[in-house]
Amino acid sequence: MLSNVFSRRMPGVLFLLLGVVVGGCGHGLQAVDSCSAFVDAGSVADDLLGVGTRQTVPEDAYRWQNVDIRGMGFVTGVLTHPQVPDLVYVRTDVGGIYRWRADQRNWVQLLDGVRGDRYSIESLALDPQSPDVLYAASNGVILKSRDRGQTWQEVPLLAANGDRVYMNGNGEWRWAGERLAVDPHDSRILYFGSRQDGLYRSADGAQTWQRVTTFPTVGTAPGGIAFVVFDPASGARGQASQRIYAGVIGAGVYRSEDGGQTWDKLTDGPGPEQNPQQAVVTAAGLYVTFFTTEGNPQGSVWRYGSAGWESVTPRAGRNYSAIAASPAEPGTLLVAEYPLTPEGLHRSSNGGKRWRTVALQTWPVRWWPDWHLYTLTGGLAIPRDRPTQAWLTTGFGVLRTDDITQRPSQWCADMENLEELVVFVLKSPPVEGGAALFSGVADMHGFRHDTLAQHPEATYENGAFGDTTGLDFSEADPSIVVRVGSAPGPGGRTDSAETRAAYSADNGRTWIPFAAPPAGAVNGKVAVSATLQPNGYPVIVWAPQGDVFPHRSLDGGATWQPVSGAPNRTTLQLWFPSQAIASDRVDGTLFYLYKYTERANQATLYRSTDAGATWQAAAQNLPDSYEHAVKAVPGQRGEVWLRAAGQLLRSRDAGDTFVAIANIDQVNDFTFGKAAPGQPHPTVFVSGRVKGVEGLFRSDDALGLPGDAAAATWINLATAEQTLSSVKYLEGDRRHFGRVYIGTGGRGILYGQPAP
Repeated sequence: MLSNVFSRRMPGVLFLLLGVVVGGCGHGLQAVDSCSAFVDAGSVADDLLGVGTRQTVPEDAYRWQNVDIRGMGFVTGVLTHPQVPDLVYVRTDVGGIYRWRADQRNWVQLLDGVRGDRYSIESLALDPQSPDVLYAASNGVILKSRDRGQTWQEVPLLAANGDRVYMNGNGEWRWAGERLAVDPHDSRILYFGSRQDGLYRSADGAQTWQRVTTFPTVGTAPGGIAFVVFDPASGARGQASQRIYAGVIGAGVYRSEDGGQTWDKLTDGPGPEQNPQQAVVTAAGLYVTFFTTEGNPQGSVWRYGSAGWESVTPRAGRNYSAIAASPAEPGTLLVAEYPLTPEGLHRSSNGGKRWRTVALQTWPVRWWPDWHLYTLTGGLAIPRDRPTQAWLTTGFGVLRTDDITQRPSQWCADMENLEELVVFVLKSPPVEGGAALFSGVADMHGFRHDTLAQHPEATYENGAFGDTTGLDFSEADPSIVVRVGSAPGPGGRTDSAETRAAYSADNGRTWIPFAAPPAGAVNGKVAVSATLQPNGYPVIVWAPQGDVFPHRSLDGGATWQPVSGAPNRTTLQLWFPSQAIASDRVDGTLFYLYKYTERANQATLYRSTDAGATWQAAAQNLPDSYEHAVKAVPGQRGEVWLRAAGQLLRSRDAGDTFVAIANIDQVNDFTFGKAAPGQPHPTVFVSGRVKGVEGLFRSDDALGLPGDAAAATWINLATAEQTLSSVKYLEGDRRHFGRVYIGTGGRGILYGQPAP
């Protein structure tokens, strides 16, 4: 997401949503099944993400997999190794790093064994001389792998004031070129161009770093230095490259001819309004793409050679970002406009003297909307060993063609196991033969997941842009599902969001939009009564985001009435993980609502005993946090749990009193699942820290114990390979013992269950 306001997939102005996107693109779209003939895809169901736990009991071993979705995020860059065929890496804005497995035709996530705050990738770099070495920049550290991303070491990158250098892989200009670069002739030398702290150099393979004090500018925030590239012709094996280029947002392109000791600006070329984006060096010189503004796109493409600057722009009135040069075919270039359109990719075979627009015929993932080619542009790559192959990354994912010379060229969405979904809410209604899972997500609303191993056919809103932030179902009839969310209006998400909410009575197969939702109601959370009214409908209580007060509906969302006594502003904004409202899972008249105050230990739990019509304060002086969750226990009237300010609390008297669960040091989220064999109570899952150990924990006996459940047994399901540290929402499966779903902030949806 861009500044937590704009989409990870769409330009900030969202002009596509309001114009051309609505009508679709109609540019050679094909069903994903046809892509299976184009590439021999493997099965994500066979991809083992992690087996085992830190426990010593073998029967507690877990198998972790992704729910198959394929995409949902901005893949910001792509690199192919110059020496090793099919060694391809991509970086993402919030979803980590992936390596291509050509033999299986799928991707493997490389950061599941590191901290969850490392998933936003600022830059990637390969070592041209050592195929096993990979570098990444993320969240103020430089990560180094010596085994193609299986394991990592990290070194903090410190600014002059001692703070970590500012990085933002999900910020503006994240589509710029690689800020991190390795000298192709001396693997010890690396450079990193930062967003606001200048240029840094390492002479020992990233173990230590020094700021390059002779570099003359830090550029314009929040972009700073957009790329660093070496000229391979200026060095030799074992002799460091002498010619280095750095592109700087707001300041132009700089060159060093003495191995980075001194730098000069390349003048008499693009104007000051032209912001460097990405660059490649060929025998003909340096090629750079430029971007002006989204509102007035007047970008360009320039070549810098022995005679100075020369414009080689394919067409005027566009911004440009991604660029690639063929290592095997001198003069062959690819360049992409920003944002991408079906006519926005251009190819030259003579160094930019003439360009041909590449006609794109795509084989997308089935649920991708027909406007998927109107999106953010990430990176381009042409492998050395396959000069007609090309990789293109976008706001939807990764596209690949094996013959770009075809007209039209055939582009397959190579997305198996590449999951970058941002999750707001998950629900798994216990309907035999029903959907395995429902998801509420950023950008594409969400999905009814019929199965976990096959990606969905469509989104809730059939490809329209928007968010689903709340989901619930009725215990009396779990086929009744309700969702709430929004779509951006002309002013975007924040200023003029529009209601997107609906009711389903058939397990999400069809949806009936709310005919007359409360004025201004968007997003927030929803709760559905455990029992049905005489009219066959459950009671729905919606606590919208922001200033709109809670309302309830007695007729499936057709009409709404304000409730009495319930506070507003229980959800601060959609990006913060929260679940403010819940229905009791047994008593259809009981509802619970948490109200934070932003003052320590001043939060209140409100309760309704008349199906949401009126509300009164129950427990007060509770831990206070805008990130919180209220969840009621299935099958147990009046038992409701709360997480807030890192604590996990339990009430067994419908919210009158709470006690903190013992041994829980920190909680990110929690949920309840099917009882273990021989146990009368549901299983409890907790993401956080238990007795000083980080992980995701399961207790089969906590709910059967009194009070603070101090004697509960907690089994850690996390492993060194799968730390499970990017948890935003947990949902237990009520049909399969031990199965738990993890909604992440960019890693898609993971699910784990006891290994067979």
